[in-house]
Amino acid sequence: MEHKIPAHHEGKKMDIVESVDFQNETIAKEFFSEAKARLLSINKWFQVAELPASSFEHLDAFGQHSNEEPQEGDFIKIDIPGPGLKSTGGYDYVQIEQISVTFGIDQDLITLTVRPSSQPNVEDDHETKHFFKNLATSTFQVRRVGNTVTANYYGRNELMNLRLDSFMDRIRNLFVALGAKLGASSVQWEALVKGIIKT
Repeated sequence: MEHKIPAHHEGKKMDIVESVDFQNETIAKEFFSEAKARLLSINKWFQVAELPASSFEHLDAFGQHSNEEPQEGDFIKIDIPGPGLKSTGGYDYVQIEQISVTFGIDQDLITLTVRPSSQPNVEDDHETKHFFKNLATSTFQVRRVGNTVTANYYGRNELMNLRLDSFMDRIRNLFVALGAKLGASSVQWEALVKGIIKT
């Protein structure tokens, strides 16, 4: 029962893991369902994170706000602390490229992978609107094995994105990506991972 974790080739790599044990598998299964719902409630990630910083908005494949369960091809609009991209009104964007769910007798697993993307529903603008290049991915997993539930974050190929027409956007990405390299992004994802499996 293994879902796809994108391979790492270059740039920064990040792995975060948090787990919690329960008295029996029945309770663990019930909690897995709750943790799965938290992972899929993108609009509530700010509240889910133990130390909220960035805010997240789930957009459908056409770039419109969505309260539906996320689907592959949907987008996430991110508002991180500090200056944002001038060309997007201050936001970064990623696109959901994988949502996999598997249920089993001994274990259950959900995987959500996102990748930096262009701004949805904007014609003739194909720039990656994120401080990382399009090669980067962020993968979230919640797994139950027996009476243990584990949440993981896998950051892969985190490379600074300076391929933007706007000089101000390039300067902004330089400083934000350097901050992420120094650990700012790990704080955000640790907070979210902990919040997802908070009992």
